[in-house]
Amino acid sequence: MQEMLRGQGFTYVSVTGVYDNQTKRGVGQLQRDRSLKGDPPGVYGPATQAAMR
Repeated sequence: MQEMLRGQGFTYVSVTGVYDNQTKRGVGQLQRDRSLKGDPPGVYGPATQAAMR
């Protein structure tokens, strides 16, 4: 997921394998950018996973 976020331009997300604050921030920004609903902000839930496929 971190690699996919970086590939989408979220360059502040480091590929560490840990769901850290940078990752949560990137997921939240992706959710806002795509107007995703269904998952809490910053949570990589089912709606966000589907949007990243």
